[in-house]
Amino acid sequence: MFAKTVPVAFGKKQYHLAYNAWAMFRIQDLSEEKEVMEILAARGIGDFSLFCKAAGIMSEAAERIRRYEGEREQDTLAEEEIFNTAQPIDILELKRAMLEAVAYGYGRELGGEEEIDLGLAELQKKTG
Repeated sequence: MFAKTVPVAFGKKQYHLAYNAWAMFRIQDLSEEKEVMEILAARGIGDFSLFCKAAGIMSEAAERIRRYEGEREQDTLAEEEIFNTAQPIDILELKRAMLEAVAYGYGRELGGEEEIDLGLAELQKKTG
């Protein structure tokens, strides 16, 4: 496998997310002011809209990887589905999976039980 994908359950389906160069640039195009970590820490409906779009992009990135590697086609998680049907618990799970995908994209593997502090990660990114 060329890039690691992260499984995530949403609704009654299983999807995959990936953060590769294609996803990185697509997400950067969503907002010139916000970095991916800021999008993951969505607060308010405008941020939530960006979050849903970013999740859709990561799902599409994972599917592109899977197809490139010769695997059969699977559905991708659409931003509209997230925006219109997500429960708060779904957003927490998506944030966890998206952060894990970003970490894998930058070559870091997170331990299964390691707590992830989005605020600390953003601060560390800004300070060096």
